[in-house]
Amino acid sequence: MKKLLIKNSLFGFGQSIVNFLLILIAVPIFIKMLGIESYGVFALVMVVGNLNTFANLGIVNALVKYIASQGKTKESNFDIAVNIILTVLVIFPLTLLAIYLNKFILLDLLKVPLKLFAEANLLYYWLLCTNILLLIGQIFKSILDALQKIYITSLLQLFYNILYWGLILLTLILGYNLSSIGVAIFASALIWFIFILIKALKEWGSLSLKGLRNNFKYSAKKQLNYGLKIYASGLLGFFAEPLMKILISNFIGIVEVGFFDIALKLKNQLSGVISQIFYPLFPFIAEQKDKSLIRKYIHDLEQKTFYLIVPIIVIINFTMYSFINIWLGNNNDIISITAILFISFYLLGSSTVLPMYMFLLAKDFVDKILFIQFLNTLFYIISFLITVKTIGYFSIIISYSTAILSSFICLIYYQKKYLNSFIFDSSMNFIKLLIIGCLLFSIGTITNLFITTNLLRLVIDPIIIVLVSIILYRKFKMITILDIERYTGNDTKLANLIIKLFMK
Repeated sequence: MKKLLIKNSLFGFGQSIVNFLLILIAVPIFIKMLGIESYGVFALVMVVGNLNTFANLGIVNALVKYIASQGKTKESNFDIAVNIILTVLVIFPLTLLAIYLNKFILLDLLKVPLKLFAEANLLYYWLLCTNILLLIGQIFKSILDALQKIYITSLLQLFYNILYWGLILLTLILGYNLSSIGVAIFASALIWFIFILIKALKEWGSLSLKGLRNNFKYSAKKQLNYGLKIYASGLLGFFAEPLMKILISNFIGIVEVGFFDIALKLKNQLSGVISQIFYPLFPFIAEQKDKSLIRKYIHDLEQKTFYLIVPIIVIINFTMYSFINIWLGNNNDIISITAILFISFYLLGSSTVLPMYMFLLAKDFVDKILFIQFLNTLFYIISFLITVKTIGYFSIIISYSTAILSSFICLIYYQKKYLNSFIFDSSMNFIKLLIIGCLLFSIGTITNLFITTNLLRLVIDPIIIVLVSIILYRKFKMITILDIERYTGNDTKLANLIIKLFMK
């Protein structure tokens, strides 16, 4: 099981990294070919992708949970069929409503400039069609995930990401506009849908639906009881990042939406990598009955995540300006500052407690997730509205940081309440890590006094910070033999290498 968890995490990590690289290539080409205003419109209209938040009723997560705990049973067959039926019954009416309200959504809500309305409208229609394929496809992805075949879904997601950005780039290079980009996005989703459908049916086998009519109500009620709480949480999530784009468009400007979206993309790519690494915990925890084993995994993973993210935060703080200047050109300080703070707050306040979030999701504490998401969104919106008139664009950063802090405090509280544990074994571990972080920031500051070119900073800063981190972790005895054996096994080449690096 440990090897499968690691395999699933590594495949998820790999596909997220490739997607990040594709975005690095595609975004500057997009801006160069169509301009920052068109990119801002593209970012706004892509909010339509969150229609899935309104349509999935949270039952995709419910399907993973119940199949993981039930296995390949008749009840699971019923759950799959009911999931498909409920999804279709919801997504089509919502899509028709979105088509009917197209002018209101694009012109009045999103504030798309009138000169770009025709292109944005066609892009909007193609995205609505794409959403249908993606939402139904998630059902088949859930089947594979519940069977711990996450490495397969990661490979298919990698294939989809390459198609998605590859076709967008081809469309831009050929000189087409936003509406044609919609066609490219739909085509990539269609191809992915066909492959995920075929693979899911191959791994699961034929669906035995005899008796479905008698069991439909029970299966639907079971999935909806769990799923609707996830659904409500997802709705609240909609009023965070997508709504922020709408608020920026209305209170600040369309160009700033583009700035915000680029910084958000960088943060989301990193969060996507981390989410993919931890996602295999969800079906794993769902099938586990031993609470002490779950406690051990969650506590240890959170602690090791803190060890990992401290040098990453330092590297990001000292290299982001250089990275943005090389990637998008000079004079992009707003994007750089936004990306640094978004990523730093996410790493400290979200990634470190993600295992606990998985526990709440898998063990029927979805009402707690709902409360956390409500608090998060409330802080996000209120902080923005209070500060936007005085500090303008930077109110986004204030609102994001307060929202992250509220979520972090809640998850720590629930971890103590339900698992009787905190992140660190003792306050001394936290103090050691704080000292290491301060020392690494000092080293980064000194290094950048002597290195002034962007490319050298991108290469040398990470190398120095990683080397110094290894020395400090070794000096402070942060890693133990037991830690190494837990994740790499006994007497493996990797274990021996880590021992040489981190142990005296």
